[in-house]
Amino acid sequence: MKRVLYAEDSTTSQLLMRRLLANLCELTITSTLAQAEIALLSQPYDLLITDFLFPEGDTLNFIENTRRTISRDAMPIIVVSSAMDSLLLSRLLKIGANEGLPKPLHPTNFQATVERMLSAPYVRTPDQIVTAIRCFQWVCENSYHQFCPELGITLSGTDKTELDQRMRAAIAQEIAQGKSLGNTTRETTTTHLFSSPARPKPTENGEMPPR
Repeated sequence: MKRVLYAEDSTTSQLLMRRLLANLCELTITSTLAQAEIALLSQPYDLLITDFLFPEGDTLNFIENTRRTISRDAMPIIVVSSAMDSLLLSRLLKIGANEGLPKPLHPTNFQATVERMLSAPYVRTPDQIVTAIRCFQWVCENSYHQFCPELGITLSGTDKTELDQRMRAAIAQEIAQGKSLGNTTRETTTTHLFSSPARPKPTENGEMPPR
């Protein structure tokens, strides 16, 4: 039976993992990263599953150190965390993790991921990460304006629909050229528009109307 090492300081999560993997593998659990390092030196494992945050710190250095001696194919690493998002996932993949999953875990999906890692290890690619590109929009003097921090450009126009299309086209062009827009990838791009109310015009006597 395949051997899996699980590093987790929460006793509740430890019990849950025992139930999830009861019939899939031989499971060893450690409560600290130091114990996990000792376990990896004592015998080989087919898969490492680890939480991200521990009382002694996060797992970044632990993963980097592990990858100096054990390759992704020899022992895949799955990081699970309630703080998992696209930024953290990208960082974990860069330093040697194979996969990152958010807590709470979906039992069926998690078991399928573990089975796949044990039979045919894979590395999640950046193209599978979906994030958002921010675009800020405001109206001034009967013109619409949009600013995209990731692109560093500002577009203006009198037709809101046409301006939206221009901004989306600019984003699509940058992605097609392979530019990394923050953590956005080729798979999905979402544009958020934040609108500000139009600036009120002064009255005939030069006073600003009440808001």
